[in-house]
Amino acid sequence: MIVPAIIARSQGELEEMLDRVRGRARRVMLDVMDGEFVPGTSLDFDFELPLGFEYEAHLMVERPLEWLERNAGKIHITILHVETLDDIERALREAKGMGLRVALALNPETGLDAVVPYLGEVHGVLVMTVSPGRYGGRFLPETLRKVRRLREMDGAIPIEVDGGMSPENARRARDAGADIFASGSYILRSDDPGRAMEELREAVT
Repeated sequence: MIVPAIIARSQGELEEMLDRVRGRARRVMLDVMDGEFVPGTSLDFDFELPLGFEYEAHLMVERPLEWLERNAGKIHITILHVETLDDIERALREAKGMGLRVALALNPETGLDAVVPYLGEVHGVLVMTVSPGRYGGRFLPETLRKVRRLREMDGAIPIEVDGGMSPENARRARDAGADIFASGSYILRSDDPGRAMEELREAVT
């Protein structure tokens, strides 16, 4: 699955980006950034979301559960960074209690062991393949070792990769075992987002 990843600093920018992928994407990733966990900010306002997409919120924020208390009703899936959680078990329980599917995310420097105890409790794992916080980060091929090891451990769990997803890098991630590919700048900075998504789909099919 190809998932456009949206960074937006206003309601107008959010709507413009969603319009660019409307009818082309079923699921959209909302990159939520607080300027603390990562340098940039995105979706740090009281946004509204139109119908027509399945929304996953990638919470690059220091206090993800507080964010969910305000916004859980707007989204379908939440992706929580293990680096922000003092008690992963409790965070999973609370997010599920809000009616959400929950995945755990790993920054490039975070080892896979941080999520292994919870594989039976999550709806997926997101492996960051760039340092998070902005569009256009440099792809880090060494992160695919985590994807490969995770796929060897669990043949069924959804594995999402996020960052630097050109067709070539998406193909490498697929070969390592990923099956969901979040892409920001390659799609949303393209003159033809539909064609960019098709190129990514062809690369991972």
